[in-house]
Amino acid sequence: MKLSGIDLNILVALDALLSEQSVTRAAVRIGRSQPATSHALNRARELFRDPLLVRAGGGLELTARAKMVAPKIHRLLRELGAVLDVHRELDPAALDSVTIGATDYVGFVLLPQVFAAIERVAPQLSVHVRTAEGPDALEPVRRGVVDVAVGTFPQVPAGLRTEVLFEDEFVCLRRRRPRAQQVTVDEFSRLRHVLVVSPSAGMGPVDYALAKHGRSRQIAAYVPHFLVAPSLVASTDLVVTTGRRIAERLAPPLGLEVFACPVPLKPFAVRMVWHTRTETDSVGRWLRPLLREAAAKLLHDEERAAPGAKRRRSA
Repeated sequence: MKLSGIDLNILVALDALLSEQSVTRAAVRIGRSQPATSHALNRARELFRDPLLVRAGGGLELTARAKMVAPKIHRLLRELGAVLDVHRELDPAALDSVTIGATDYVGFVLLPQVFAAIERVAPQLSVHVRTAEGPDALEPVRRGVVDVAVGTFPQVPAGLRTEVLFEDEFVCLRRRRPRAQQVTVDEFSRLRHVLVVSPSAGMGPVDYALAKHGRSRQIAAYVPHFLVAPSLVASTDLVVTTGRRIAERLAPPLGLEVFACPVPLKPFAVRMVWHTRTETDSVGRWLRPLLREAAAKLLHDEERAAPGAKRRRSA
C-alpha cells in the first residue's frame, strides 16, 4: 500500500471513533458533522479491510483488529503532532480533548482544581478521565491512550517518567464517640478494619507496621475505592485507614471522627506519570505544568485555611 494514497484525515477520524466508540461523540471531538464522520469510518473500513466497529448491546464495539491498531494509530498521530509542534506554542483553546488517568482519591482531591484551571484557559476542551487503578493502571499511558496519569503508583514501568505532585499522610476514621480517646496499638489491632485494595494484593502498609509490633488486624471488608470506605464505616463499627485529605472532608458530614494511627506510617506520594515519547509533545508540555499548578493551588489553599481551622478548633 502506498502511503501517498492515504488521506491522513481518515486516521484522525478513526482515532476518535475507536476511542469514543460512538460516531456522534467522535464527530463532536474532531469538529466534523456526523455524516462526514460516518463516511470516514466507511473509508477506514475499506482501508483496513475490517469492520473495525460493530454493533453490540446497543452500542459500538471494537473488533479484534481495531483493538490491535487503535493504540498504534493514536501513538502515530501524537508523535506526528509532536514533530510538527515541537517549536510551536500550544493554544489550549485549539485542543479538542485530553485524557487523564486518575485514581478515585485524585478525582476527589485534585481534579476540581485541574478542571477549574482548564475552564479558565480552554473552556471548550473535552476532558476524558479514565480510572487508573490496579496492577495495569499505567498500561494506557504506555500504549498512548492516556496523556498523563495521576495517582499513587508504587511501581512505574521503564519508559515512563514520573514526578511527585504532593504528599498526604495516613489517618484513621471511625464513627464519632461521645468522648474521643487515644487508641492504643492493642486496641487498634482488635478493631475490625476496611481495607481499600483487592484481596489478592496482600498486606498493606498498616499490616506491615502492625507486624513490627508483633500484631495483626482483622480485615472485615475489602473495597476497591477510597470513597466507598467512609460511608461503610459510618454505618458500622469498622475502622478505615485513609488519606488525611479524604478523611477531613468526609468526616463531618458522615458523623465520623479522625484519629491518628497508633503505628507510624510513612506519607504517600501522589505523582503524575507520562511516557518519555511525549516529552516534546505540545499537549503534554501544556498539561503537565497545569497539573503542577493545580497541585500547588491545592497546597496553597490548605495553608490559607489552616489558621482558620486552628481557630475553630480552639473556640
